[in-house]
Amino acid sequence: MAVDANRRRGIKKLMELTPQIDVILLDDAYQHRYVKPGISILLTDFNRIIYKDSLLPVGRLREPAFERMRAGMVIVTKCPLDIKPIDFRIIQKHLDLFTYQSLYFSTYAYKELQPVFPGHIAFPKCLRQEKEHDAILLVTGIASSHTIKQQVELSAKKVVELNFSDHHKFTPKDIQRIMHKLASLKQKDAFIVITEKDAARVLHMPDLPAELKSKLYYLPVEVEFLQNQQADFNKKIEGYVRKNKRNSTLSK
Repeated sequence: MAVDANRRRGIKKLMELTPQIDVILLDDAYQHRYVKPGISILLTDFNRIIYKDSLLPVGRLREPAFERMRAGMVIVTKCPLDIKPIDFRIIQKHLDLFTYQSLYFSTYAYKELQPVFPGHIAFPKCLRQEKEHDAILLVTGIASSHTIKQQVELSAKKVVELNFSDHHKFTPKDIQRIMHKLASLKQKDAFIVITEKDAARVLHMPDLPAELKSKLYYLPVEVEFLQNQQADFNKKIEGYVRKNKRNSTLSK
């Protein structure tokens, strides 16, 4: 893994350090025109799909929506599990992709709730769809909490959100704010749910209160393709890699 704002420099350094590399996967590189990718994979959130969004600062797009035509693959992410067949057709029509572009739909599959600090949990919590919990504090440091909030709301009578910016690095002041928010729920059994990504940031923070550790859970998530598209996606990616092993790049 390498981090470099200058993608060309980073790629050259990787190839120098590890000449046996067959494929380079670039994250968040769609707008980096100095690198010509072998495959571009464009992700667009179902809840803020590209043709309904706007350029910064009004929206979140870094390029005009018509630049989607540069992508070899477009994946509509975070689709609801109950998405209707008509919705697939409407999205396909509005995206208006070329025949050489592949369109996929994916969703988040949430797994069983896990304690961030297992040694501090006496009776682990579960998320079931019977509103069994009185209150849950949902703390997120991601771009959009819409999907995870929907999942948590299935299991609690009351869900209170505390949102931080994407890629947020939690500070002791943030921890105090979280604890204060939890106390304001005035529910003895209330607990905190965070994302798997945020759990990795919190796990090694020093001097966390024991009370926080005993109430802190994360919700594991996996991406699943809809419409039985996983095999087709894998086939196209693997086919490209087999044909272009040396000096090729995959960008997202």
